[in-house]
Amino acid sequence: MSLSFKNLFSGLSQSKTHLPSQVVGVDFGSSSVKVIELKKEEEVVTLATYGELQLGPYANEELGKAVILPMEKRIEALVDVLRESKVGAKHGLFTLPLASSFITVFSLSAKQGEDLGPRVLVEARKYIPVPMSDVSFEWTELPALSGLPEDVHEVLAVAVQNEAQQELADLKTAVAMGEQPSEIELFSALRGLRKNDDTSVVVIDLGAKTSKLYVSKEGMIRRIHRVFSGGAMATQKITQELSVAYEEAENMKRNYTDTDPNAAVIKKAVVTTFERPFQEFKRVLEQYEARAGESVGRVIITGGSASFGDMQTYASYMLDRSVDRANPFTKVAYPAFMEDVLLDIAPTFSVALGAALRGFEA
Repeated sequence: MSLSFKNLFSGLSQSKTHLPSQVVGVDFGSSSVKVIELKKEEEVVTLATYGELQLGPYANEELGKAVILPMEKRIEALVDVLRESKVGAKHGLFTLPLASSFITVFSLSAKQGEDLGPRVLVEARKYIPVPMSDVSFEWTELPALSGLPEDVHEVLAVAVQNEAQQELADLKTAVAMGEQPSEIELFSALRGLRKNDDTSVVVIDLGAKTSKLYVSKEGMIRRIHRVFSGGAMATQKITQELSVAYEEAENMKRNYTDTDPNAAVIKKAVVTTFERPFQEFKRVLEQYEARAGESVGRVIITGGSASFGDMQTYASYMLDRSVDRANPFTKVAYPAFMEDVLLDIAPTFSVALGAALRGFEA
């Protein structure tokens, strides 16, 4: 499996006349696996089916728990979600979790026209905590920011663990999709959420184990920041405070309303879990804006915890700016009667839908 920026930032290497009519996007997260199948009918991309399976039971753990599965169990979960969702597509895109990669943006001072390659490799080793022989590595120079001196060059460096790529290849082969492409989840999320008129966009992905921030300008990653705190930690706090089983606590969190008898406890558990991530994200955004000499555009929260009842309001308060709740389904057609259901689950499927959309790019 090769890693290249040509593949990361562009569509499949197919001509328009050979694009598939049905495509599935697969998002294998730490607590669940999500799939979305899209089809193209009369030049309109339409939602065909979708599905999600919790991974906890495949590791003899409770629903909602973040787990690490052996390959045979990962294959079992993928086969199950494809079957139960009635996915028929043989073309698609599988996403690599950010945890399997090292992505960073760093600066170099160099004269115009100077070959950055040798210096990039030296600098990248500071950020990649494994031998370079264990990863596939690519880099690209980013367009200059207006707020930087002419001799400062910003570089986006991406390294993906070879072991993770091989595991994904094995997973695809097991479901007869071995030749299908893959990309790191953040690029799928951006494709699913970025609008055509967005000059810059910030995506905050509130996952089960990790909260992540991506700053994108004109379609290119400019900043990335991770905090190891997520929805699974909030659920664990609820179990401790209310002395309930993990699965019951997870359901309480998912079905939270401000009229719930335990609303105060549930909300406190979620708020205290995400307080540090949002504090760090605010700092990173302010630093980026000062460096770039301009404000970022839309800020979008996505991921499972973005569906928590008060999360949009809380995120806006913590970041001191307007925040949108992710809805990638605005990019596809679907029956009107599904509106409410899709709006409810939208933040959970941003990566899978963005991955499926790549199949229709020429």
